[in-house]
Amino acid sequence: MGEMQEKSDAQLLSAFAGGRDEAAFREIVTRYTDLVYSAALRQVESSAAAADIAQGVFTDLARKAGTLTRRGSAALPPSLVGWLHRATRYTALNHLRDTRRRLTNERQAMEQLLTNSESATGWEQIRPALDEALDSLNDEDREALLLRYFKNQDFRAVGLALGVSDDAAQKRVSRAVERLREFFSKRNVTIGASGLAVLISANAIQAAPVGLAITISAAALAGTAVATSTTAIAVTKTIAMTTLQKTIVTATVAILAGTGVYQAHQAAQLRESNTTLQQQHESLVEQIRQMQRERDDQSSQLTQLLAAQAPGRTASNQLEVLRLRGELARLQARAGDAREAGVKSWLAREDQLRQLTQQYPARTIPELQLLSDQQWLDAAMNAKFDTDKDIQQDLANLRHTAENNFVSVAENTLTKYLKASNGQFPTDLSQLQSYFAAPMDEAILNRW
Repeated sequence: MGEMQEKSDAQLLSAFAGGRDEAAFREIVTRYTDLVYSAALRQVESSAAAADIAQGVFTDLARKAGTLTRRGSAALPPSLVGWLHRATRYTALNHLRDTRRRLTNERQAMEQLLTNSESATGWEQIRPALDEALDSLNDEDREALLLRYFKNQDFRAVGLALGVSDDAAQKRVSRAVERLREFFSKRNVTIGASGLAVLISANAIQAAPVGLAITISAAALAGTAVATSTTAIAVTKTIAMTTLQKTIVTATVAILAGTGVYQAHQAAQLRESNTTLQQQHESLVEQIRQMQRERDDQSSQLTQLLAAQAPGRTASNQLEVLRLRGELARLQARAGDAREAGVKSWLAREDQLRQLTQQYPARTIPELQLLSDQQWLDAAMNAKFDTDKDIQQDLANLRHTAENNFVSVAENTLTKYLKASNGQFPTDLSQLQSYFAAPMDEAILNRW
């Protein structure tokens, strides 16, 4: 991790674009989640919407990483702060534009907001238009200002990031602050340059929700392999829905985002489980091979003995033949028993896991009925059963897999419903029942 922190933004993005180094991308997200989230929050004034916008910005960065690095240093400065702010501003504007088009009372809400801001003082005076003001600056001034007051870097660090001296960085920041002051002055907001700098430095960055950076990283990385437009459309449409509709779609989007995190964790567990299974399998195979070698040796001896004693057979030879045949049969039986023991061991673990779901009914959910036999077996081989904590984790993993199954089915079903209803979202999940490939248990739908 320390090695990643020492690299510049450009180096990290190049590592991700060229070698799909996910650790490098996660470092970028960690560096700038607060900045992007805060910029979005100032404009949309909704924590949930700001989180969605932040996720969209980083997903867009992951998708465009290759293009940005191919363009060269002119388009990709050492710091990504400017690019991320512009992307956040653009995404937030699109979000607001769509919101205004869909909500009939948006104009009244905005008029009320403007009325309230006329009597506001300090930060509340400049907050609504701060990102518009930043957008009015040229790239060099904006980059310098963001690094100095939004990332709290000193002038030396700003100069290094921009490739200029400390003095030049200080002059560029001062020039940017003065232009912001002029911007607000034209909007009847009177404030000095030093006061403006203090307000921005003290209020511009709010900590993003705990875990948002992890969720964004997983979703953005997953978004490079699957289409992300569905999530963006769902987020936009959510604003115009009724409370019940918002609950339905928000839950679905949240699980889809969380699925990336869980699947990454599950993949790591499955790799560990597969390693264990492979070792067990190799041990079993080696035992069977040893038995087969012994069987082949005994069979060879039997063949040689039969050939040597023909045409005259003695009682001693006949007894030896019988002994060898018995040994051969015993070895064949042992090989079969070894295979059967391995299969029985796996099935016993699956039965043990199924019994645990009955012993801990509070830890089970109706979606478990959606698990396939293979998923039960995979979960059983990955289970530990050693302590109560292990058992709780085993059941939690089982629930995640089952919920993931439902989300996959529900997503396809919702798509069918939207096509049939001309894009209208359901007001109740029971409306989707006839669109499922097979009838869905009402207990499952009631949970969502």
